[in-house]
Amino acid sequence: MKKIIVLTLVVALFIPLVGCGEKSDKKISNYDISISLNADMTLDGKMTYSFTPNSDISSVYFSLYPNAFSSTAEISPVYKMDELSAYPNGKSYGDIQITTVKSRGKALDFEVTGKNNGTLKVGLNETVKSGKEIDIYIEFKVKLANVKHRTGYGDDTVNLTNFYPVACVLENGKYYESVYYPAGDPFYLECSNYKVSLTVPPTYVVASSLAPISTVWSADNTEYNYERENVRDIAFILSKNFNVLEKTCNGVSVKYYYYGDKNPEKTLDTACSSLRYFSDKYYRYPYAEYVVAEGDFIYGGMEYPCLSLISSSVSNDYRDYVVAHETAHQWFYGILGVNQNEIGFFDEGLTELSTALFLSEYTDTSLDNYVNQAINSYLSIREALVYAGNTRPPVMDRNLKDFSSEAEYVMIAYNRSEIAFNDVRKTLGDAKFFKFIKGFINQNAYKNVTLKDFEKALNKTSKTAGKVFNLYVNGEKVVQKAE
Repeated sequence: MKKIIVLTLVVALFIPLVGCGEKSDKKISNYDISISLNADMTLDGKMTYSFTPNSDISSVYFSLYPNAFSSTAEISPVYKMDELSAYPNGKSYGDIQITTVKSRGKALDFEVTGKNNGTLKVGLNETVKSGKEIDIYIEFKVKLANVKHRTGYGDDTVNLTNFYPVACVLENGKYYESVYYPAGDPFYLECSNYKVSLTVPPTYVVASSLAPISTVWSADNTEYNYERENVRDIAFILSKNFNVLEKTCNGVSVKYYYYGDKNPEKTLDTACSSLRYFSDKYYRYPYAEYVVAEGDFIYGGMEYPCLSLISSSVSNDYRDYVVAHETAHQWFYGILGVNQNEIGFFDEGLTELSTALFLSEYTDTSLDNYVNQAINSYLSIREALVYAGNTRPPVMDRNLKDFSSEAEYVMIAYNRSEIAFNDVRKTLGDAKFFKFIKGFINQNAYKNVTLKDFEKALNKTSKTAGKVFNLYVNGEKVVQKAE
């Protein structure tokens, strides 16, 4: 999730625009990472990535997400209108430097390339046959920007996500290179197993998406050792100010790390209740832990497997919605994956509708009210975009580069997508809808699915529902004002 308050976006747009737990069948890859956080907000890292290719390869590609924050990046990680919020202490830069790449003791040639220098291309010195395991060892150093974003630090937290070289997905004999555009979540990730050693100054409390294995304390630092199987990525949120609440929910340890929340017990209850609701409706939550962490973040929240980051700037009235939304992402992104660069609307729309469904039972607000809010938001942003000269059709199936603003992304990926999935729900009826979604998740758990996969399954269930969905996706369906 990168959703921000829509009313702010609409007002701005009227100003003229200038310039994973259980195993899958596939042989899973493994990350073994050791990182240390230094006082100057740099990271020293070592990593071994082990995997077995399913085709003959002569190179391996990794995403270098921290380079999106470098001074030489072609594309800013935030839109111009959001820079003051992202950089409250002034513009700051970060990056990742690769110093060593080896395989079984032998040096490998490597090149940093792509937009924003966002791709590490590693040559294997020879063609490696399908089915033969490969180990790649990488040493790297990260400089963190003073930015309220996924990777960086603010006044209260250090956000360590997407900080390491992340293997690109190999499909149809070609690596998919993600570009860190400011709209949406620029990630396409496969599930892997992780072992991580994190060393930090002793004053920090660490909220981790991984399961704790051991902790070693000393006067100078604290070393945390973690593991987690079958997850798409990892996250650590660090703070010197964290308080911690914990509750067991359906056998899952749910922890809330917070420092500014005035009603933390309620936030923890929302996390537990929504986790239970989605487990019952869709698929049993497969991990032993779930963490919610308050932090310095420009947008409302951000999801990671087993951890949800909630911005400290979220108002108390909106916090339940954000927590439930990020929790729903544990299913729509965490368990059921997609290429978010290409069809970011898919997991966001299902997550938005799931959040509304949960809150309509958890609160006194009806489902129709939540959907009507999405309709009104969609129409308001659409009107603002047209006023600003953006008259492109509301096609949902588009790359992140094709969004002109955060507002346009919210309109498509959140509002129109929620409306579309809700119309599918109404067409099928609740019982059939939940049965269909549950079956689709069970069939594709821990995999990445395509839009065609979903449309094929939906048409098999109901051609009428499939047609309804397709009309929204291709931009033909006109959204009518809520009554």
